[in-house]
Amino acid sequence: MSRTKRACVLSVVDQLITDNEPVTFTGVDRAANVSHRLVHAEGVREHIEAARRRQGRAATNGIRNSRREPAGWKLEEQPLQEDNRRLREEVERLKRAVRRGLGRQLDQFGAADLGTRVDELTAENQPAD
Repeated sequence: MSRTKRACVLSVVDQLITDNEPVTFTGVDRAANVSHRLVHAEGVREHIEAARRRQGRAATNGIRNSRREPAGWKLEEQPLQEDNRRLREEVERLKRAVRRGLGRQLDQFGAADLGTRVDELTAENQPAD
């Protein structure tokens, strides 16, 4: 692990604390432009965990005066909202496709065919004596 990268990580943690921003492993690795593995390395991880504990105590003691959302949250919120919207649209598209497919399958069977098929399925699912 490079001393330069380690120093950068520790500097980012200190800056987040100074800026009253939440210290998270993901936030630190992104801000320091280092690997996720590095922020979890021995010596670095403990520094981050200690900062998180200090922030937790400060929040529970009411020391945090500002109720504003950290700027980093806004940056992450917009792409997440866009992803959620896109995923909801995809789910709806897939539901419509499944409904159409089931409708076509049902249209292929006549009422007598369906009754016969229900009887076959019921017989297959009866416990053996």
